Formats: sequence, structure tokens, C-alpha cells
Amino acid sequence: MFPRLRLMIGIEDIRQCAMVLPEVEEATHFRLPSFKVAGKPFAGVEKGETTAIVSVTQADAQTAVTEEPEIYEEVWRAGGPHGRIFVGLRVVLAKVTAERMRELVVLAWRNKALKRLMIASDEVSEFSRLSGADA
Repeated sequence: MFPRLRLMIGIEDIRQCAMVLPEVEEATHFRLPSFKVAGKPFAGVEKGETTAIVSVTQADAQTAVTEEPEIYEEVWRAGGPHGRIFVGLRVVLAKVTAERMRELVVLAWRNKALKRLMIASDEVSEFSRLSGADA
């Protein structure tokens, strides 16, 4: 048997995950594709499109980095009262699975979305589950 070839996640994969979420708009950040909800960026690719940054919680980022440091890295920027501000999680696109990237995009969206959007999204998910639409 030959090992399964895994293709690198790309901007189109991230776009497909992001654009199905409520009230997402595509924008650019430093001329690169990014995705916003309620005017707040939650996912985007970095220069070279080999990594992406998702705005998950700091706790989610710490867990990911601890479990798979070869795939994930916390991202910080200068500023704030303590000298640095948590930005999100850097993801190496050649090493992450499509399923995990989808999870991270949703986590980032939930972290930045307004509460009313999360409630509406949860209701749609529950309806889909109960109606068998996911099957």
C-alpha cells in the first residue's frame, strides 16, 4: 500500500469553511484574504499562503500548541498593559487536516461573532441534526 497523499489546505478550503457561517464577509489584510464577522477578523492566510492565523481563544491555542507544536504556534503582538496582546493561533497548512482546519475556523468565528449569531447558528445546527439533514 502507498501512503495517502495529503494535499495542503489552501485559501479556497478556508474560504469554503468561513463563508457558510452567518454574516461572514471576505476582506483583505495586508493584501491577503481574510474573513470577518461583525467587523472583526477571525481567520486569514499569511504571506506565502503556507500558514493561516485563526482567532481562537488563548486557552484553545495553548491546548493546540501543547498537543501538536509542529503544526501550531501562538501569535502575539506588541502592546497592551503587559507589553503584548494575544492575536491567535498560527496553523501550518501543509500539516493540518481539513477537518481540524474546519474546526478551528468555526472556533475562531464563535470567538469573534456576536452572541445572537452564535445562538442562531446553534439553532440551525440543532435543527439540521434533528431533521437528519447532516446525514
